[in-house]
Amino acid sequence: MNSPEPTPTTSQPAPEAGPSTPTSSTKPPKVKTKKVKIPKPQPPKPEPKPKPKPVPVGPFDKPDEEEEKNVHEVYEAIAGHFSQTRHKPWPFIQRFLHSLPPNSIGLDSGAGNGKYLPSSRDAGLEMIALDRSSGLLEIARNENGGECVRADLGFNGWRRGVFDFAISIAAIHHLSTPERRRHAVKSLIRPLKHNFHPTYSKFMIYVWAYEQGTMSKRKMGTLTNSSPGSTPAPETTHPASQPQPINADQAQAPEQDKGDNDGQSGESGVKEIEEKIQDLLVPWVYSKPPPAPGPAPKPVDTSYDQTQTKSTAEGEGQEAKPEPKVYHRYYHLFLQGELRQLVIDSALEDDYVVLEDGTSDEDLQAQLIQSRKDEERGKTKWLRVRGVGWEADNWWIEGEVGGL
Repeated sequence: MNSPEPTPTTSQPAPEAGPSTPTSSTKPPKVKTKKVKIPKPQPPKPEPKPKPKPVPVGPFDKPDEEEEKNVHEVYEAIAGHFSQTRHKPWPFIQRFLHSLPPNSIGLDSGAGNGKYLPSSRDAGLEMIALDRSSGLLEIARNENGGECVRADLGFNGWRRGVFDFAISIAAIHHLSTPERRRHAVKSLIRPLKHNFHPTYSKFMIYVWAYEQGTMSKRKMGTLTNSSPGSTPAPETTHPASQPQPINADQAQAPEQDKGDNDGQSGESGVKEIEEKIQDLLVPWVYSKPPPAPGPAPKPVDTSYDQTQTKSTAEGEGQEAKPEPKVYHRYYHLFLQGELRQLVIDSALEDDYVVLEDGTSDEDLQAQLIQSRKDEERGKTKWLRVRGVGWEADNWWIEGEVGGL
């Protein structure tokens, strides 16, 4: 008996293992996921505080005490911070120094941190730095390498005829009365040599101007009165191009009413405006220097909890940061013509014959011959203004002196 043949069965072949059909013998691949960085929560920024503004001041009852408080004590307190902002020499002063004969000996009265000492050495000159601030003089001695003397602008300890040149840059405007400013000018020019033949001793003075340019950051002087009558900033000039004769009568007019040409306000001098505020207490915002760099910080966990804790700590640190201290320095802003008149008044008080402005050696010799013949024969020295100008919100004057 034949047994029946087995019925063929159809079966599907086993699927091959693949990425989409894992088998029991393979593990699913790991899926790489990106870590999402959680932004650090930032503390709210405080509203910016308005910058302190200059404060007008009236005449001081005790000028020496007020200058001690509002000039000398302030510079002692901010010496290091101030010096960090005063390191680039002004081009006009550099050109003046390089115009002098090599090996000349000079004085920088109100030298601060001595930033013109390197320029004087580059020009082949020897210059002594004089300043009242011991903190600034220490910087002048250690960083700029100069001989330094601690004294104020009215120091009269120099021998007559010891210097070939003198400069006073941005210093005399810290003196609060016309008398004290004249005394500083006389103290600057008295120790200059009175040569009878070229080369004559020269000096240069810089002061802050009342006539501020529109791009000035000082925001004082003419910039406090934005009106059609406000005084425009003069054009930069160098040197004087219109010589004027000087006599003793001109020295009697008030300083602030002097024009650059004829001692009159108006077209030839300063235009009248609503109010001329020339005496100010100018703020200096003193921020303590950042701490010295230390070792690199340790790596920190960037998880949310740690980030939040760190941000909170930073915010607390910002809140605890002390406010910058604001000091105030006294300034007198010079009107157009005032600096020139100050020098002339000082020279006349010190028995100088004041010659016509100019730079011509021929004109100078002609004036000297005439001066030796006239009634001023008893005087033994002369002064001439070589140039007056406005530059970068400052007034400057260059002059020379000699013997009759």
